[in-house]
Amino acid sequence: MIKRLSFIASVLLLFVGANRASAACVNRYVSRTEGPRTVLALLTGKLTFQEAQALAEAIKSKQAPPLEWVDESGKTVARQTGDLKVVRPMPVACDGKPSGVVMVAEFLTVITPPKKITVKLNPDTPVVFEQQAE
Repeated sequence: MIKRLSFIASVLLLFVGANRASAACVNRYVSRTEGPRTVLALLTGKLTFQEAQALAEAIKSKQAPPLEWVDESGKTVARQTGDLKVVRPMPVACDGKPSGVVMVAEFLTVITPPKKITVKLNPDTPVVFEQQAE
């Protein structure tokens, strides 16, 4: 329960930090471990809220592959399990997008994420996320 509250507080810090970076391109994450899973809250300007919702639905209906966490060499560390949760839009646009999004994804791994991780939002879109300082 304390871990969950700490994770929620970290996600809220993502929101505060993103609001200060209004309209700047941001890709950050916070993580927590739940048994054999690592849960990542991803703040990215690479997708809009609507694009993230469409991606979550496509993954759920097996029309798109799940998110993939890869290492520096492109080797898969873990694939997303369960549903991709699209939390809310954020003012962290990248690549001409009007806004960004916060998403939560679970990965079946006990590996602690390093300061920078790469997550493939789709096979052609690897995004480097920096760990949010607490």
